[in-house]
Amino acid sequence: MLNPKGIAWVGLYANDLKHLASFYQDKLGLRLIENDESCWIFDAGAGALFEMWGHGHASPRRKTTQEQSMVVGFLVERLEPVIASLSVRGVLADTEIDSYLGTRWIYYTDPEGNRFELKDGNG
Repeated sequence: MLNPKGIAWVGLYANDLKHLASFYQDKLGLRLIENDESCWIFDAGAGALFEMWGHGHASPRRKTTQEQSMVVGFLVERLEPVIASLSVRGVLADTEIDSYLGTRWIYYTDPEGNRFELKDGNG
């Protein structure tokens, strides 16, 4: 039996690695741990890593589930202040805050069409 202790890392393939990594670092504020020409590694919190590599596929619109079969969810302390901060940086949500069984989240799309979620840590 697997019995996982959590997520160690999640990865994303980028068409334009430097540009997409810059979005996650400069617009979202993820802390860069290390990078080289083929890989950027960010701190995703609680010991998890968010890694990014080249040779991906970009889309001018949000990718379909066939184009992106996994969605990354970042846990934040409270949604509202993060949403406001991202809005000031020009990063606008795709949806309104949604909820289910006490859990709240909101979706965004990055510059290459990858959908990601912010989840409220107070839920």
